[in-house]
Amino acid sequence: MTLVIELRRGVSASRTGRKPGPRAVSGTLERMVVEGELWTALEALGRRRLPLLAGVDPYGDTTLRGEAVDRMVRELEGSDLARLRGAESDTVSTLLAWGRRCRVDRDLLIAFSGD
Repeated sequence: MTLVIELRRGVSASRTGRKPGPRAVSGTLERMVVEGELWTALEALGRRRLPLLAGVDPYGDTTLRGEAVDRMVRELEGSDLARLRGAESDTVSTLLAWGRRCRVDRDLLIAFSGD
């Protein structure tokens, strides 16, 4: 089951207080395509321990931003990620890194697109 996961920058609705200079790039910043690594990682770590990621629609689109990203990061930080190997570890590590970036820059979001 193919899943495209992207780190995106949304367009801020407010320009008030924006620093001078060029506007930040919007759209897809980074992308990864996974075949089943996320689902395998969820099984290894326990779906009930990661309810936010377990709720990602494998056939549709799911977008995480704001509090949802904060929750994903808390759930992943509370998991035993050392249990993962290979591609599963890489996928979850990337999601955690993207989530931490989203916490710092609230214009960022994580989008999941299923097949």
